[in-house]
Amino acid sequence: MVCLIAILLVACSSAGQPDPLAGPGPYIIEPVFQEFYNFLGGQERLGVALTPVIIEGNVQKQYVESALLLFNPELPASEQYALAPLGELLGVWDQPVASADLQGALVVDGYIVYEGFVPTYEELGGRRYVGRPLTGVRYTPEQNRVEQYFQNLGFFMDLDQPDQVQLMAYGQLACGEICAASAGNSEAIIQIELPYSEPFISTVDRLGVDFVGRRLAGPYQAADGNLEVIYENLVLHVDSDEPQIAAARPVLALIGIAPEPMATRLDNTNIIFYRIDGEFGYNVPIFFTDYISQHGGFDLFGQPITEIKMQADGSGTQCFANACLRYVQGSGVAPLPIGAEYKARVYDQPAAQPIASPGDIRIRVWEDHSQISSSEEQVIHATLFAGTQLLSGLQPYLEISLPSGSTSIYQFPPSDAGGQTQLTLPPVYGQNGTLVPYKVCLEGFGAAAVCATESFMIWGNP
Repeated sequence: MVCLIAILLVACSSAGQPDPLAGPGPYIIEPVFQEFYNFLGGQERLGVALTPVIIEGNVQKQYVESALLLFNPELPASEQYALAPLGELLGVWDQPVASADLQGALVVDGYIVYEGFVPTYEELGGRRYVGRPLTGVRYTPEQNRVEQYFQNLGFFMDLDQPDQVQLMAYGQLACGEICAASAGNSEAIIQIELPYSEPFISTVDRLGVDFVGRRLAGPYQAADGNLEVIYENLVLHVDSDEPQIAAARPVLALIGIAPEPMATRLDNTNIIFYRIDGEFGYNVPIFFTDYISQHGGFDLFGQPITEIKMQADGSGTQCFANACLRYVQGSGVAPLPIGAEYKARVYDQPAAQPIASPGDIRIRVWEDHSQISSSEEQVIHATLFAGTQLLSGLQPYLEISLPSGSTSIYQFPPSDAGGQTQLTLPPVYGQNGTLVPYKVCLEGFGAAAVCATESFMIWGNP
């Protein structure tokens, strides 16, 4: 069964006069995009700018309500301006069935472009800027509306006003947390259903619903641009580079549960030792390793981050990078419901207002000790700022490369009014002279993570 969730999108009218009450939006159109923006219909059709310009290498990007504008000066002059294929993020697709021989119909790659959309499709450059169709025309009886999804833009029309073709708010959906509140016309808010589909369905079938739990939220676009679904006991996400694979999100670090100090092997036949750094790691009871092997293995669960802990009710719990387990004698092993906390911390939070473009963000990092022994805890500090503005309330993460070759990820507490935050690391085990690199990164600004890299040395061991 295909389950659907509703995501509110703001669409911009492509006909008639602009709403005189609508504001100009929080950002101006970047000068490099102004002519292209005007060519496509300007604010009346595409809506207001939602972000400042975003620079990734030589490519410049800017989100507007209905699209993502792209400029790449390295391409031939006729190809430098384009719209990003945001429609593909929606996961909406129909089987192409139309014959190219249909007289009087515009057929593109096996899809009939709805006759009421053809003038707008051609006016906007057809395949060049609208992109190829992803669906045929769809009718929504509740709103007496027809819709059709294309790669770069989405069209809809209220059948009570058949002369007004409007654009779906692809840009507002895709830009995520960096977008300010839209200044669009509230009457143009439409409801788009984002399918719960592959690869989430088959992954849950393979892992088992009893393990994964019921779906709490999603699919939705997370701050890193990946599609994500939150379940009771697990969070799955799909990287755009590998759209056929649903992988587990390392939620324990993201909800502030840091790895505990590692231990040495216990002499117990009922324990499996998971080695992480030399002779150090975590002891995992066989009843947990058996359960893990039946539900995706350590590739899904991630490495352990705690030893088993006995609870007041007599149960035992242990956490891994991506999930936690609980053992009750007589009842066996079951996952702990960590999805609700992740949902409350991430999904249910209001969208952050844009504070700066990614190119403006800077992170300064340092540690308490440039040289430290394997018996001491290290403290990592970070200051976050954009230009001269100190950034408060943001949570960077730390990724440290351990001497064993493995990697651990930790979440910082929110930065204070001075833009500062700090994190205490457990002892790092290694030989004297071993360099331990780490990086502190900040995500959620519509581009690649902003990172600062440093290192310290293991020294002073007996």
